[in-house]
Amino acid sequence: MVCLVGLKSFACGQAKPNIDDPAINMLKEFYIAYNTAWATTKGNILIKKLDSLKSRYCTEAYQKELKNEFKEVGLDHDELINDAATDVEHLNTLKVIKDLKKVNEYIVSYVVFGKDVSNNPLQEKIVMHVLVMKENGIYKIAAIKNASYTIIPNK
Repeated sequence: MVCLVGLKSFACGQAKPNIDDPAINMLKEFYIAYNTAWATTKGNILIKKLDSLKSRYCTEAYQKELKNEFKEVGLDHDELINDAATDVEHLNTLKVIKDLKKVNEYIVSYVVFGKDVSNNPLQEKIVMHVLVMKENGIYKIAAIKNASYTIIPNK
């Protein structure tokens, strides 16, 4: 009995750090702010908000990479959201977990609600593997390692 209680305590202790993981908290803050900016702002104000968020939440090297990309394609491509349409509603589906198979990688996912070419309701699950590094003692996004989307079939 004592062994079972000990194992349960150990297992709970192993899962708990994920809840208080500062990198997870940073990623949730970032994706809430970033997607809200995309959904509620337009034009030059949007560009300024996105740049401000990138400077706060991304490493300096990644910011440079994103700036170079922006010079080439503008707002037509945004790897931080996998080019998905975005709205505030989908933030209710936002999940961030530690990728236990990879060092410093986290999996960010959410469901985007939209319409297909025939104007039927459509749901897409966005999944991004995000590399997080400490820069000057603060967790920051260093890269999007892999991103995908999957259409969720209507039931």
